Amino acid sequence: MLNVEGLKIRYGEVEAVRRVDLTVGEGEIVALVGANGAGKSSTLGAIAGLVPAAAGKVVLDGADVTGLAPETIARRGVALVPEGRRIFSSLSVAENLRLGGAMHLPAPDMQAREEEMLDLFPILRRYHQIKGGNLSGGEQQMLAIARALMSKPRLILLDEPSLGLAPQIIDTVFDLIADLRRKGLTVLLVEQNVALALEIADRATVLSNGEVALAGTARELATSDLVRQAYLGA
Repeated sequence: MLNVEGLKIRYGEVEAVRRVDLTVGEGEIVALVGANGAGKSSTLGAIAGLVPAAAGKVVLDGADVTGLAPETIARRGVALVPEGRRIFSSLSVAENLRLGGAMHLPAPDMQAREEEMLDLFPILRRYHQIKGGNLSGGEQQMLAIARALMSKPRLILLDEPSLGLAPQIIDTVFDLIADLRRKGLTVLLVEQNVALALEIADRATVLSNGEVALAGTARELATSDLVRQAYLGA
């Protein structure tokens, strides 16, 4: 489904991503892991069209989408859940959800899709008319994921979904991610909690200083001495 080939990203004189190659097959969960500043979020931004690529390309379903506008990439079935959730705190849960589907769904389909999200995230039904800023961190993360799912994406990009959440809520969010894959959604997951990411991922790529340091199946990486020493505390 997704191929990233020789991706380079610069911010002025700073080369944030030196070279990234990765592949995400349909129906997979692929984890992109590494330390802070490794280039993970920049890579997601380039895939979503939010960050320009200095070199390389992003190929979606066989078509080169490098440099296309974010809304064009979104219409091709890609949705991003950004780091820090970035919900609209002054808008209600219902309004946040409708904004997620506004560009993609005709009005008659909007309510039906919203109901699907409220069934998937029952806590959001309880707070349907409450402002997003009044939700807890975990509830806001669920709202951010539901908002992205409103567009009926085929590929969802998740950037640090565990960030700032209590351990019990993290488990709930990751159970949800695994369930989304079982329902046919393809997932590219950026996550600093490497152990947790490898538990649910099919494959993983480790970034270090903007480059691929290691790639393989999640099981292979979980038993790698390099990964165990650097990221799993072994």
